[in-house]
Amino acid sequence: MENRIIFYLARMVSAQKQTEFYHSDYDNLKKVRSIWLCLDSKEGGESIEEINLSRNTVFGNKVSPCDIDLMRGIIIRIRSGETVKDSQNILISMLEKLISKTSVEEKKRMLTQQYGMIMTTGLEGRMQTMCNWSVTIMEQGIAEGMKQGIEQGMKQGIEKGIKKERIHAIERMIQANLTKEQIMSCGYTEDEFMEAESILYANA
Repeated sequence: MENRIIFYLARMVSAQKQTEFYHSDYDNLKKVRSIWLCLDSKEGGESIEEINLSRNTVFGNKVSPCDIDLMRGIIIRIRSGETVKDSQNILISMLEKLISKTSVEEKKRMLTQQYGMIMTTGLEGRMQTMCNWSVTIMEQGIAEGMKQGIEQGMKQGIEKGIKKERIHAIERMIQANLTKEQIMSCGYTEDEFMEAESILYANA
């Protein structure tokens, strides 16, 4: 996964040529960030990790440092069990409540009362689009089922269902005015984005 994160970050940087900067004006590069949520951690396994550029002088005098905080990948590992205790990290605690089986109304109440968020219509819509929790949890269940010996025909049918859900998720993100770079940073492929975009244009 780490190599995949680096690949997406590099692609987000290179995509800025002829949009954010022209010719060799690399000082106009914008910082890019990619955040990944992993739901496979067990009790006590929650964590937040960063992947970023570093600079080390291996020979000679150390020169004046410059800002190389161009790319940063963040991996947030959270737990999906129903009996886990609240994490000591407030962000992880909030995310774990969001993916729990609690009702939507209860989640809104917790976000407002416990975390001070104002649940506007726009925020609620973007949260549901970006998180796409149901698809992620479905993929976990499918992966576990495959380990237990699902037949090949069933596996193909499930994979088609996952692909359909991923395309629908991208369509909702496009309709929510997210940029291509933002959508791609969530782990979707170029082919999936193009397919979702062509479906939307065909139905326009």
